[in-house]
Amino acid sequence: MKVVSIIAAALASSSATIAAIVPVQPRDVADGFYQVVTDDAGNTRTEFKAFDFGSAKTSPNEARVLEKRAEACGSPVNAGEVDQANECLINSFFGNNVYLRKNQWTYCVRGKVVSFICPYSDGDKSKNNISGAWGYVRGKCGSNKAGYSQVLYGNGDWTAGYAPNDGISFCTAGFHA
Repeated sequence: MKVVSIIAAALASSSATIAAIVPVQPRDVADGFYQVVTDDAGNTRTEFKAFDFGSAKTSPNEARVLEKRAEACGSPVNAGEVDQANECLINSFFGNNVYLRKNQWTYCVRGKVVSFICPYSDGDKSKNNISGAWGYVRGKCGSNKAGYSQVLYGNGDWTAGYAPNDGISFCTAGFHA
């Protein structure tokens, strides 16, 4: 009986270990452009638009190595998917400027990466300044690391960045793609 108890305990221990090392699977989120609007009561509404990654025109990111108020580096990401998610996001706006209201979180998903713009106040920023924030993150964190940075110039208090699309929060605590 002791042998059976020992074997049962060993099996229970090993199955708990196996369950503990199984990686978290990313949620199934479609590639494309998302915009979230939060009303005064805290209710959110998400709008989705598919993005044709095959027809996107690329433009170089302008890195501005300036002191930033809000920035951080994070987990590993695929640099190619970062570039495509950034293209999806910036090319989803018409003209040279992006106009967003406070808490109008805007993001694009490409594969296992989410690229985002987080406006903490109403305002507008040029596409070049948003791309500059992404370039700054790439320069500071490395080409295969997630991160975010303050978007300089223009009007409003905004951050822009990119992260793994695996449940990591961005824009506000508990919000993810």
